[in-house]
Amino acid sequence: MRRTAESVEQQVGDFVRLCRESRMNVTPQRLAIYQTLLESDDHPSPESLYQRVRRGMPSVSLATIYKTLDALQYLGVIQEFTVLSESRRYDGNLDRHHHLVCLRCKQVSDFYDAGLDQVAPREDLGGFVPRAVSVQIIGLCAGCAQKPAES
Repeated sequence: MRRTAESVEQQVGDFVRLCRESRMNVTPQRLAIYQTLLESDDHPSPESLYQRVRRGMPSVSLATIYKTLDALQYLGVIQEFTVLSESRRYDGNLDRHHHLVCLRCKQVSDFYDAGLDQVAPREDLGGFVPRAVSVQIIGLCAGCAQKPAES
């Protein structure tokens, strides 16, 4: 679900209030990182996010990106997930959704399916209490599916 400028502005405002309630400083770096993540629909890695934020804020460091992502995750305003056991990726979309993951180019896209939203474990989980289920559908994106397989 593509975010509008108004919805991003609303979420940034909610984030500022949450930071203040949590006694966390509202810094220009945190705001820029969070807003950039909200405006991203490709689930960027910390390094990719760093390159984007640096365009408007050249003094930001990669360490600041990592620390801020940890803080944002602690506040519950973003989600972290691992794609194909390779790298951490981040999602500012907290709506219930799933992901399509391309094996070749590692592109990640949001996927909405009410049927998958109803998936629940059918067995005893040994005391584990599930809070959410997220499905990653792994395959080839449209662009990669049209290319010949690499040797």
